[in-house]
Amino acid sequence: MEFPLPPPVAAGAFAGLNEGVVSMRKIALSLGLAAVTGASLFVISPAATAAESGTQAACFTLWQTANYNDGSRTFSANDANFNNNNWSNGQSSNDDANSARNRCSHRVFLYADAGYSGQSYYLQANSNDGDFGNNAFSNKASSLNGF
Repeated sequence: MEFPLPPPVAAGAFAGLNEGVVSMRKIALSLGLAAVTGASLFVISPAATAAESGTQAACFTLWQTANYNDGSRTFSANDANFNNNNWSNGQSSNDDANSARNRCSHRVFLYADAGYSGQSYYLQANSNDGDFGNNAFSNKASSLNGF
């Protein structure tokens, strides 16, 4: 079965049509690029940092004895009273710390008494102290803050 061809179209009948098609293509291309760019920005956006989300990384560790030995305990928040804390070996950590590593981006303060009081000692951001005896703070830590 054959279908008849449409009648010929007069010259110039589609004169403005080609410009309209080009304009539509430009609009479609612009919208497509905008969609891709918007999607890229959305995908590339970084996740919130720990500080922005209200949580802190566990970046401060105390050890029971000098030179980072025996039991340890890592902190990610202030602790006003070590009385109920234990080292990783199960022993009480109150008044029993002798070395520390501070991997935080801020100072962390240790206090001889609960409630952030009494004699204090701090470790600078990203620092270590392998022997609190060098700073007259052996077996004294009872609270910690700086988070």
